[in-house]
Amino acid sequence: FQKEENKKLKKTFAGDNPFYLSVREDLNKIGPGMCLAKWTQVTMHLQLGHTHSCHHPRTHQISQSEIKRNPSALHNTSYKKRRRKEMLEGSRPEECDYCWGVEDNSDRFSDRTFKSSESWSLPYYKEISELGWRQDYNPKYVEVAFSNACNFACSYCGPAFSSKWMEEIEKHVAYPTTDKFNDPLYLEEENKKPFKQTEYNPYVEAFWKWWPELYKDLHTFRITGGEPLMSKDTWNVLDYIIDNPNPNRELNLAINSNLVLYLD
Repeated sequence: FQKEENKKLKKTFAGDNPFYLSVREDLNKIGPGMCLAKWTQVTMHLQLGHTHSCHHPRTHQISQSEIKRNPSALHNTSYKKRRRKEMLEGSRPEECDYCWGVEDNSDRFSDRTFKSSESWSLPYYKEISELGWRQDYNPKYVEVAFSNACNFACSYCGPAFSSKWMEEIEKHVAYPTTDKFNDPLYLEEENKKPFKQTEYNPYVEAFWKWWPELYKDLHTFRITGGEPLMSKDTWNVLDYIIDNPNPNRELNLAINSNLVLYLD
């Protein structure tokens, strides 16, 4: 029995699973770099003013002038639209090199196939393929961090995502690493110095302007941080969902929390 199961598993990863083969073939009809995640998925680090679609590419900074004109530029940045253009015109965006490495050096499916086959991606293949690259698009899978406020300073984390860690390095200086990773100077060089939760944040303001429109199209909404339960915006989202049941779809809601909350 186990031998048969292993064969099935091998097929899933070796490139001859019928479902994933079909998805990849449809993507390749548009181009060898096509991936629906550039439209349907986003992670927004609002405390940093950074975003990316898919966890493999580096984040890029969101233009404050763009979100003043168009709050959905938290996702529909001009940078990301240029990558969409490359995909629709048959090119492979350089920032997606993780997938190209998988596809060029093995018979396995890359994450562009897996992410495009998800229930929050695949149903929108046709409308995305017919949509111009300049057009804004509401993502279906959204992950958002409102602030870096956190009561922990976990070693695997960093000051960009933990106010407690930021307090420690401001008091005791940064941990000595060869590449100055998580050093305040490193954060400034990367344009990743976080807004304090007590400061005005134009990215959070843009989120709330976009939220009523975004909410209608959501499949999955995940709140991360920091510690999300320390952010008033988390509670405001929950209040909004309770007061405005979405008539169009069921919403998968997730919160990444340490579940240890201290309130002053």
